[in-house]
Amino acid sequence: MTAAAAWLAALLLALPHARARECLFARGATIAAEAGTAAAAHGVPVALLLAVGFRESQLGCDVRAGGGWGAPRRRGQSGADAAASALALGYRLCGGPEGALASFRWGRCSVPPGA
Repeated sequence: MTAAAAWLAALLLALPHARARECLFARGATIAAEAGTAAAAHGVPVALLLAVGFRESQLGCDVRAGGGWGAPRRRGQSGADAAASALALGYRLCGGPEGALASFRWGRCSVPPGA
């Protein structure tokens, strides 16, 4: 089992009432493979990538997500790759996981008050 598959399994166990659970199980192997590849390509922790993707769009399984993981995509780019690229930019600009997450969600290096 890859690290991405293990983290995905942990998310599904920790969040048993996920609204897109059926899709997440059906696409689990693909989601884990895409997450592992994208995280490695962009140098971001796969656990953070999966957590952000889950929170943003149920890892592309939310019907409103259109297969995206919460980050704008270019043609031919997977949701995982777009999200990993956005997180990597946040790491470079903001210097760590909290800043990368804040950059991804709010476009700034710190969490806004009340968020």
